[in-house]
Amino acid sequence: MKIAITLLLYALAFVWGCTRLRGEGRKLHRLWFGCILVWCAYENICGITETPHFNMATLYITYFQPAGRFIIKWLGG
Repeated sequence: MKIAITLLLYALAFVWGCTRLRGEGRKLHRLWFGCILVWCAYENICGITETPHFNMATLYITYFQPAGRFIIKWLGG
């Protein structure tokens, strides 16, 4: 039930946001707005169901943290 309500609210936010986007380049702005809302819905639903998911921290933990440790070790720290 939580997931259905969440999806409904994101759909309402998308419709409301698309009506607010006007002017030149609105199709591209609507596309980006939709992509951001889909990502937010994905994150929210994964949080509700407690499933592992990719987020912004995944990139840091996977690539940058080991590289930072290597650099610190390489510099003698």
